[in-house]
Amino acid sequence: MLFDITIIGFGVIGTQTLNGIQKILFQNKNKKIVKIAIIEKNLKNIPGGVAYSQENSKFGFFNNPLRLSHPDFIKWFKLKDNKKRLIDFSYSNSEYNLKNWLFKNNNILRKEYKDYKEIYLPRLIYSFYLNDKIIEFLNLKKKIKIFLKFFNGDVKSLNNENNYNIFPKRLFNEFKIIPNKKKIRFKKKNKSLKLISTKKIVIGTGIVPPKKIEEIIINQNSNYIWDFYSTGGTKNLIKKINNILKYKKTINIVFIGNKAGLLETMQEIENLINKKKINLKITCISRNVQSLQKAQRSKKFDNFRFKYLINKNITKITKAEQILKLLTKEFKKAKLDGFNKYDVWTNVLKHKIISMCYNQLNETEKKNYNFSVFPLIRNMTRYTYPETVSAKNRLERAKKIKFIRDRVIKIIKDKNNLILKTKTGKFINGDIAINVSGPVSIIENKSEIEFVSSLKKITNKFNERGFSPNNSFMLEKGLYLPGTLSNNFNPGRETIIKAITKNSHKVAKNLFG
Repeated sequence: MLFDITIIGFGVIGTQTLNGIQKILFQNKNKKIVKIAIIEKNLKNIPGGVAYSQENSKFGFFNNPLRLSHPDFIKWFKLKDNKKRLIDFSYSNSEYNLKNWLFKNNNILRKEYKDYKEIYLPRLIYSFYLNDKIIEFLNLKKKIKIFLKFFNGDVKSLNNENNYNIFPKRLFNEFKIIPNKKKIRFKKKNKSLKLISTKKIVIGTGIVPPKKIEEIIINQNSNYIWDFYSTGGTKNLIKKINNILKYKKTINIVFIGNKAGLLETMQEIENLINKKKINLKITCISRNVQSLQKAQRSKKFDNFRFKYLINKNITKITKAEQILKLLTKEFKKAKLDGFNKYDVWTNVLKHKIISMCYNQLNETEKKNYNFSVFPLIRNMTRYTYPETVSAKNRLERAKKIKFIRDRVIKIIKDKNNLILKTKTGKFINGDIAINVSGPVSIIENKSEIEFVSSLKKITNKFNERGFSPNNSFMLEKGLYLPGTLSNNFNPGRETIIKAITKNSHKVAKNLFG
């Protein structure tokens, strides 16, 4: 069978692209049946994908307050019934440790509260939202002409001989999604495919894993976590800690990298140390010891006004570097006037300043921005849920965590011990090691994302920061990348979830353009 559209990955991008297709076909009253295939590697990640499923985001929170998410989700959350769903889930699932969070946000969750958009939500709530989107689609599917098939399988490679052919590591096994009130369930079918042929592809894979580090195996040891998020995040780490506690009283944990992945674990690690009296020692090895900053407004926040990022300066922008210079000046002036950098940045996002600046550039300068300037802006504007940073700071003061400026080049596995060799020749021992060093570059990618190698044979439009699709996120004819594999997926530095949702809806429109 030849499908019209195949979506690889059924997380945020897959669900939102399907939702966009549904709206377009419903409005157009399509006469021709559209054949769509959905491929998902892990059914436990439906709904939500790696980043937002209940399975993998157990102890995770959004890095930004609700106000910076996309409008449809904000509207959805504001409904009383949806807030109640989160409250009921939190009480019914005590192992998610949301009791303190519920207490701190009681007024926002239970009452009409004017500042409700400042709340930092557990990431798992997004699975509730996407669950509703899937049910909405399945219920409306009968009114539009769509032939839809769901497949469970891991994509190994793809090619573009006439149409696109997608190959699995083993097989693509068909399953069915059945809506049941507010939940969905899966039913396996006894049908499998050795390949899927399709006219168009939307690649909606989520978080890009870190670059693999050379592993020397003396004896089997499963306590090195290479891909933190896809293997269960903090939930998986705690499971490994509990297993080691059966034979050891003091546990040494080594983090490779110190950004979002490290911070996500800090509250639960602090809880294990202070409340459960577990003796944990943490070492963090990173080339840059600077971590993410607190997303925290100053008391003067309401009085902030732009001095440099104003219309008369923005309209004069012709070079990518000018955006960085204006932003840097704005930060310096704000600090002199007693504001936080986050006061500046939250207003930049609110007024879509970076997008306005980016739109002033010609195509050559946009490429320059995406490759050279964007990473610099990103590094100076990385903010996150304040509670995680506070937990890390408390652990530092208690001398439970230390930072080493270095780079891990080799991991030696030996029974219950891990030995990490660094670039400067140090050997650091750990019971558990977690790689949170950030995504592998497209150029260095070898086996981290297996199908990327075949994607690079289809196109030469890529650099180390990712593939380079056009403004509609089409890489080659009929091949779309609206997510983090693209180096231009979020030039405006919006929240990732907002950016990829907008991109997915844009792709849905272009699929029928």
